[in-house]
Amino acid sequence: MTIKPVMSLISGQPTEDGNRVPLTRLVPGQGQRGAEAFRVMDPFLLMDHFGPMVLPLGTDAGFPPHPHRGFQTLTYLIQGAFQHRDSTGGSGLLRPGGAQLMNAGSGIVHEELPVPEQLETGGSIEGVQLWINLPTAAKRSAPGYTDLQPESMPWKALPGGRIRVLAGTWAGVTGPAQTPAKIAYAHLELEAGARFEQAIPAGWTAAVVPLSGSIRVVGTEIPANAVALLGEGDTLALTTAAPTSFMLLAGEPLREPIVHYGPFVMNTHEEIEQAILDYRQGRMGHLD
Repeated sequence: MTIKPVMSLISGQPTEDGNRVPLTRLVPGQGQRGAEAFRVMDPFLLMDHFGPMVLPLGTDAGFPPHPHRGFQTLTYLIQGAFQHRDSTGGSGLLRPGGAQLMNAGSGIVHEELPVPEQLETGGSIEGVQLWINLPTAAKRSAPGYTDLQPESMPWKALPGGRIRVLAGTWAGVTGPAQTPAKIAYAHLELEAGARFEQAIPAGWTAAVVPLSGSIRVVGTEIPANAVALLGEGDTLALTTAAPTSFMLLAGEPLREPIVHYGPFVMNTHEEIEQAILDYRQGRMGHLD
């Protein structure tokens, strides 16, 4: 067994997205720019941690209608409630512990907004959105949306904590999210002094992302809202000094060309230009 060390530690970047939603952009992190930044975590393109926050009464904060093409979004909600609508007719309610997997594929327009009841009660909202690249053969696939309810990915007890698996297999549990890219993705909550180990397939990208608290990997301390990209080895091993909530990511790199412009991720500049044209001419659909 060879423990994977921390190859690089990337600080998250506080920013806003959508309609004034404060968040921390974890991937790409601070100092990372351009298409090269989207290759660092291949097949993962972007990761945002929003909240925990309390939206003020009457706010219109959220993510109003916008397009995507060429990748998938996996949005996981830790606290609060969001509602989703898209141009394929898909809709759903995102509850605590639930997620939504959206395949942008050939093009989709969608919105994600807090439910009115959430704004009325003033409860906290917290979640993580992950962009997962699609291989070239799937970039023109039919768009679609899948609800992943909390009941389909319940917490499993671990020594010193618990784990919820969204995709792939962790600690003997397989998550419900199915993606063309081969990935594994989970949320863990561990007590102080806990230890977690997991074998990772050779050649896969692997990262540890604390949302609160901090984690130690082979002598390196990883603070909250930072990304620890792991190096060579066959085993992820970490310990905690305080109660910690964090995400684990692993995936097989696609190693394909990446051209990115706003909400579109394709293989060539010509495909990006076509995506812009298709959106402007309504070929990605509309939200009424």
